[in-house]
Amino acid sequence: MANKSIFTLIGATIAASLCCVTPVLAVLAGSSSLASSFSWLAPYHNYLVAFTVLVLLYAWYDKLKPSKEIACDCDNQSFWASKKFLAIVTLFTAVMLTFPMWGGKFFASAPSAESCASGACASAVSPNRETLKGEDKKLSSIPAKTKSASQAKSSCNTKPFQNALKTPIIKEPTNKQALTVFKYMRDEKINPTPYKQLACSGYGRPEIDGLMVKARSKVEEMSPVVLKKMVDNEDEFTLLDVREIVQRAEGEIYADDIIQMTRGDLEFEIMNKIKNKDRVIVTFCRSGGRGLLAAQTLKKMGYKNVYTLKGGLKAWARAGYPFDSGLGLIVKVEDE
Repeated sequence: MANKSIFTLIGATIAASLCCVTPVLAVLAGSSSLASSFSWLAPYHNYLVAFTVLVLLYAWYDKLKPSKEIACDCDNQSFWASKKFLAIVTLFTAVMLTFPMWGGKFFASAPSAESCASGACASAVSPNRETLKGEDKKLSSIPAKTKSASQAKSSCNTKPFQNALKTPIIKEPTNKQALTVFKYMRDEKINPTPYKQLACSGYGRPEIDGLMVKARSKVEEMSPVVLKKMVDNEDEFTLLDVREIVQRAEGEIYADDIIQMTRGDLEFEIMNKIKNKDRVIVTFCRSGGRGLLAAQTLKKMGYKNVYTLKGGLKAWARAGYPFDSGLGLIVKVEDE
């Protein structure tokens, strides 16, 4: 019986730790698919930990309880059923279960204890991105390792620009509506929905691209999939269109609460239009650039729950989602 309880303990420990350890293994292996392989276990993390602790306690009870049988000197106890092996397994269990508490000191991709406790098991660094050791590093162009077969070719005429960066560390909000959006974003990261879109990630000018890199380290980019879910579920949020006036003729994304304000007027008008700084705001522009910088500005001004539509209206159109336009579906839009 001791054998079964010990090996059950090993299995329970591994199951309870997979969602927390896998992001680190994914970064070390350079595989983004590995990170999502066991993400389905995340909501059950706390239950698995509790089960592991109960199995551990039972294993020690089973090992230390007085035996009713008469011990025989000729009996040779297997190492796998011995107290020594159980002690080793106990140490392994303690290391694995406490990994979220100390893993972040050694691995940037390790989920925090708070994240695991909430059932998210999300790390501060996305497993399919490299991290910068310092913001003062020179900007360098890094080609994408893989591209989805469903992704279309970029319509950007400039050279592809993709820098290594840290993803913004987003704390779980207490605001009810903000928490809803937070969960949408978390679910989409765990199980990303493919769509035909490949936004131009750079404009070919180091100064501008450097601004974009810094903005992405502060602001979360929202996929069209998440925004569509928010619109369909009639969630409370403000869609902020920061395009120039002449660009608005290309189309409008429908939302219950939409504000049109050019990027140049943002700092001067936003506090009159949106007074509640806990309001969920999603910025968008034509292809993602202005919207990203606008979202970064809102963050600096104290707005807490700000996102930007990744790829802008072009991404929304390529994803096949409807928008109001007298010109029909956008097939090709020149860069900003």
